[in-house]
Amino acid sequence: AGSPATSGDPVATGPLQFANWDAYIDLTEVGDGEYDLPSPTLDEFTAEYGVEVEYANAQIEDNESFMATIRPQLQSGVETGWDIIVLTDWMAAKVVEAGWAEAIDPAHTATAAANIRDELKGLPWDPDMTYHYPWQSGATGIGYNRASTGRDLTKVADLFDPAFAGKVTLLTESRDTFPLIHLALQGLGQASDTPAEEMTVEDAQAVHDYLAPFVENGHIRAFTGNEYLQDFGSGDTWAAVVWSGDLASSAGPDDVFAFPEEGSMIWTDNMLIPKGAANKYTAELMIDWVYDVARAARLANFIYYISPVKGVDEAIVELDPEAGSNPLLFPPADVVAKQHPQPNWSEEDEAAINELFADLTGV
Repeated sequence: AGSPATSGDPVATGPLQFANWDAYIDLTEVGDGEYDLPSPTLDEFTAEYGVEVEYANAQIEDNESFMATIRPQLQSGVETGWDIIVLTDWMAAKVVEAGWAEAIDPAHTATAAANIRDELKGLPWDPDMTYHYPWQSGATGIGYNRASTGRDLTKVADLFDPAFAGKVTLLTESRDTFPLIHLALQGLGQASDTPAEEMTVEDAQAVHDYLAPFVENGHIRAFTGNEYLQDFGSGDTWAAVVWSGDLASSAGPDDVFAFPEEGSMIWTDNMLIPKGAANKYTAELMIDWVYDVARAARLANFIYYISPVKGVDEAIVELDPEAGSNPLLFPPADVVAKQHPQPNWSEEDEAAINELFADLTGV
């Protein structure tokens, strides 16, 4: 299938293979307040360009496990089977630096170039948006089921309440879990004053030593990616370290996300075209498509993450006047003041910290 073209113009090919995280796209209501694919945004793309989108919802549960499925192909110069993948800053940087991402043709992404928020430009690993465009930004904090816990949680330290033994999960992303627990230990006076984004191997050792007894006695039942959405639904998890928007958009009415008093982590997930993608031009069209202000507003208003698109704030409020007070879309100043970017460890430090983390997770 292809879009109308003149001689010499590229033609959209497909189907477009799009790998993303869970609860990260607008969906269609299927009844009784339940939502599922198809996505209106993707359906409209198909109508415009005549190309089907095979969108793999929840294909990515965490950066490392997903990369393990495509790294051998990338290393061998073989097509991965994906046209768009969505990775967090630190992993996106590794992919770009390894030469595993296709350069995005600026002639096909004029809308994205015009509408990207200024604060997301100029990253050291891709300063000119040659290889990536942000998908959404969000926060790492705490989530809990109010009916199960019987009270509101306000601190990371609340996860370790003995009443929640066996009902707590942490994230499989070390750059989320370790810095957040480091902040909790600072609040308890049990850690150095190193900022979370600069935490050292010694700081990670302190976090490991704090968490180890809770892992050994079963208080922490698991380390998970987006699977915690199902765990909250089943009642297996009452409280967890979670990502901001998905719990709010896709969990039950008693499931709550909170920005912890100690502080939270801030990050951005990014669209990249893996090397050798079969439908590169179509992927570029999709990147440009979601940077339209109206579409970006609909996405953000559905998934409750922070849009990378300029001008979207007003459009979100037009869609839903109550959204203007939603802290997930518009974090208040006191929350922003205590947000920390994820650490950017050296290779040596990352290896040492991952070893400590693996000792806890068993992976």
